[in-house]
Amino acid sequence: MKLARCSLASALAAALLGTANAGLSDCPKDLAFMLTNVLQAGQIQFPYASCEEDSSGVYVAGIARFSTEDGSAWKVISAYHDITGGDDVFSQFDGVLAKNNGGSSSSSLDGFCDAWTSVGTDQKFWSAQGTVFEKDYFNKSQSMADDLGVKLSITQAQIYDTAIAHGAGSSSDQLGGMIKTTNKGITEDIPGDSSNSLDINGYTVDEVEWLKRFLVTRAKYKDVHGAKASIDSYTYMINKNETVWGSKVDVLNDKGAEGDVDCNNSYEPYPKPNPNPGSSSSSSQTSSSTKSSHHHSTSSFDPYGDEQGNDDGEGDGEGDNNDGGDGEPTDTEEHCYGYGSNYHCGASTSNLALGAVLFAGLTAFVSF
Repeated sequence: MKLARCSLASALAAALLGTANAGLSDCPKDLAFMLTNVLQAGQIQFPYASCEEDSSGVYVAGIARFSTEDGSAWKVISAYHDITGGDDVFSQFDGVLAKNNGGSSSSSLDGFCDAWTSVGTDQKFWSAQGTVFEKDYFNKSQSMADDLGVKLSITQAQIYDTAIAHGAGSSSDQLGGMIKTTNKGITEDIPGDSSNSLDINGYTVDEVEWLKRFLVTRAKYKDVHGAKASIDSYTYMINKNETVWGSKVDVLNDKGAEGDVDCNNSYEPYPKPNPNPGSSSSSSQTSSSTKSSHHHSTSSFDPYGDEQGNDDGEGDGEGDNNDGGDGEPTDTEEHCYGYGSNYHCGASTSNLALGAVLFAGLTAFVSF
């Protein structure tokens, strides 16, 4: 495959993705996007066409699980109307959604998911989703990270992931509320071994120690849209000291299986353990040969443990866990990356994609 530099694509990517935030950027941003997609949908691709009715009778759809209850789906549809001139498959729902300021249950929106999925391959629809995604989810999450003084990739990515799963609002079961709850519990200096400290309530708090407490807070809410899978995966990374991300990071996928995401736009599962415990397994060989640079913590962190101040109760989060695939691409699978005008698909001859479309701050490429 021949790859060519495309200045127009670069300009479009910069216009869509470039922000003033000091949060996630470049490869770590790609990794965060792909990891959240793996945790929520079992794939690295953004699920533009996805649409389902959750347990509370609300439709959730698209790359940020836009909701017909909170008005986010209406924002996407309005952005799509701006592009299409308003004459599109969603016009039939305008009266209901506009009357309720974008919020409505599924009972008054029969056929909504059919309409959503029917335009799931329309690049204009990708652009509409990308506009709302960037403004209301990614930018807001990284602004909150900036306000906290967060510098580590793992914390920035977890804050982004929480915004996608729970929303970037300020209620107790959304990102802003969870940060507030976490900070409320800080009543003393908390030292640690990470490279950055936060100023919380006048106390000096190691960033990774703050992240642990944030995961404890998040674990108290319902397992909404891959939340538990995210908590488990980020706990796994903390315990392996995967806090500053380079070109690849070791993770757990949505099924709890070990693997990694890397900036070649791929999720790679590790080989399954050898069923014969007396022999050396391919999995352990992979771990020793590919993870020599990772340092395990001397003590493991468990966000569900009583010693972390968590209980077995559930918060007031809403929705069901998003059950995706196994996150293991096959040799014949088509891989798609990016969102909006920067979306690209290409067949893969291995588990790595042949071409990559990078996000903000990176050079955009197109294949021909």
